[in-house]
Amino acid sequence: MTTEMITLPREASVAAAMQAMLKHRVAAIPIVEGQRVLGIITTRDLLGQALYRLVGDVMISGVATIGPEEPVTAAYEMMETRDVAQLPVVEQGRLLGLVTRLDVLHELGKLTDPLTGLPWPGTLRQRAAELVAAGREIVIIFVDLDRFRLVNKRFGHVVGDRLITAVAEVLQQVTDSAQDLLCRYGGDEFAVVTTRSAEEAEALAEDLLAGIRRLSLPELEGFTLAASIGLAGGRRSTEREVHPGATVDDLITRASRASTAAKTLERPILHAHEMEAMQVLQQAVGEEESRLRLGPLTLTVEADRASATVEFEHEGRRYTGVAAGSPIGHGPLRALAQAAVNALAQLLPPGWGAEVEEIAYNALPLGVAVSVALVLASPTGEEFLMGTVPYPRGDSGAVVRAVLKAANRRLGRLLVLAAR
Repeated sequence: MTTEMITLPREASVAAAMQAMLKHRVAAIPIVEGQRVLGIITTRDLLGQALYRLVGDVMISGVATIGPEEPVTAAYEMMETRDVAQLPVVEQGRLLGLVTRLDVLHELGKLTDPLTGLPWPGTLRQRAAELVAAGREIVIIFVDLDRFRLVNKRFGHVVGDRLITAVAEVLQQVTDSAQDLLCRYGGDEFAVVTTRSAEEAEALAEDLLAGIRRLSLPELEGFTLAASIGLAGGRRSTEREVHPGATVDDLITRASRASTAAKTLERPILHAHEMEAMQVLQQAVGEEESRLRLGPLTLTVEADRASATVEFEHEGRRYTGVAAGSPIGHGPLRALAQAAVNALAQLLPPGWGAEVEEIAYNALPLGVAVSVALVLASPTGEEFLMGTVPYPRGDSGAVVRAVLKAANRRLGRLLVLAAR
């Protein structure tokens, strides 16, 4: 807003108003009594008026005003609804300044991404804070495109910009403006604040991911686009006692971190509460340096059997194991564990073998862990190895990571034996 305003009392003449407008190059002047706004007069109101008339007789009374804490978008909406080009800014009856349509359009330009036409994060934060202040439950969905840097590097930034625009269009088609606000967060990141329930927000995240995966551009032949999505919010159990803005910043931070964790864990969608539970579980079960690395794994469950394939990598070489099992109960997970052990067996010294002894699931305060016990058989005897990792919902690969963890406890010694 402009705080250095020209004001006139209602007793001023039309001639005085014209002179003031010409001198200060303004198109509107608030008419005040003390600090109280009585109305406003514009160049249009002065046309055809006698110079001796009082501005109080020709001014627009009952003028629309706006508070200093209102968002710029509210000012624009009010101007559109009232068909006015300026608004006095008033607080507790006191005139603080004047905001014009040009001022508002200039600021709105800063709030909108010129490439996609989507709002920037400031608008999302503002909307989310308003919802929290009103007692609404919200969910923040953070979308981070995978391998986007490769697009710019391989196909050029022009194609990269086209892809960002296409992704924005897909996300707009999936979201509903009545309950979702989509913004471009920056670079290859998008964010949504939604008033959907936690379950509905997760379903929306699935739809967003599916839309991105279906996207194809002729310039990107041979490149498959994917994304990692993090969610935060929608699970409040007590009333919030902190500032709405601080709550929103916390949710955005947690959703962003969840999207990063999803990328690391190769899980396309991850909720912040799952990520935080896994972090606690990781501390509970401890972490060890991995010498074997997990490659692709597949699990196919049919009516009569479950088939699994697991690949490990070590020093540039790949070892693949396959196994089959029952399609019922934990049979598919046991087949995965056995396929991992069969891949491991290819690194063992001659005369050694390994089998899955037991798979157990342990409930912990913040989640569940899966433990795999292996029997490692040598020519002289047997020993047991145990690997434990967090077990996020629906993550069948956890049992393979547990095998990997158990194997890495003894891998160094086994490789020495194998070299002999």
